[in-house]
Amino acid sequence: MNPFFLNIPEEVYLLSINENGEQHPNFRNKKFDIIMSSALLMEMAERHIIDTDLTNIIPDKLEKTGEEIVDTVIDEIITFNGKRSIIDWITHISIHGQYFRDEIITSLVRKGVLKIQDKKTLWFFSSRKYPMQNNQEVKEVRSRLRELIFSDEIPEVRDLILLSILYHGQLLDTVVTTSEKIKYSDRISQISKMDFIGQTITQAMDEFSLGDLIAEKITELLQGKSAEEKLHDHILSLIEKYRIYDESQLPDWLRKGTEQYKKTLEYVEEVGTAEITFNPRTRKYSKLNYSYYSYTGGGGM
Repeated sequence: MNPFFLNIPEEVYLLSINENGEQHPNFRNKKFDIIMSSALLMEMAERHIIDTDLTNIIPDKLEKTGEEIVDTVIDEIITFNGKRSIIDWITHISIHGQYFRDEIITSLVRKGVLKIQDKKTLWFFSSRKYPMQNNQEVKEVRSRLRELIFSDEIPEVRDLILLSILYHGQLLDTVVTTSEKIKYSDRISQISKMDFIGQTITQAMDEFSLGDLIAEKITELLQGKSAEEKLHDHILSLIEKYRIYDESQLPDWLRKGTEQYKKTLEYVEEVGTAEITFNPRTRKYSKLNYSYYSYTGGGGM
């Protein structure tokens, strides 16, 4: 079990929002999934569920924890025998980005850190925010990281991990000012380069940018195609975007020949788009939604 009240993905998520539940514009894009995937792997490494060398994820103690997002990744590692590089695992987990965002928000609401706030707009449409119940947790995280940056102390593993995420994810402005970042740049760089997973974030984000451009071009061509053609093209876009070298690495709901793939195809036929995701916990599909405050519901399959 996690001895900390919040896990690393939850702390990173809290750093991305203000007291009103509004997320900084830099976080409201698809690259945030790369950052959260890395944070999840780092959480698992800190708890010795996995280990890493310079390039690879190495399974260690793959025992269930009772935490939904961690156990989901453990299941994936068991399925693929852990035989993948760090960057492959980051991008693979990122495919489930919406699911993990939903689970992180749900967990923070359950722990009493965030609250749900629905606001009606345009008479009947509503937007959802998750303002903080108590901002003590995020203040504590920022305080820890600032103390680490401004001191000569040997970093605790957890704080090293968090700083590495912010540094390689270009998110340092959540804890320090521009002048502080410049003044302590050597210290920040030194600490951030101690973590192998963190060093891979930059590469994953760069590769994602190229794949995203390709995916957008493919999406433009989807109009007028059958459900099967749309799904096929969407899978190709994911393969390009996430640098998947072997289709067997795709999750079962996107892998041809599986029973879940057939249900995926049925859902694409129903909603008319292949821009969808699948929640392995609820066994439900939904349309992709990159807003962090609202949810587009989907059917169970």
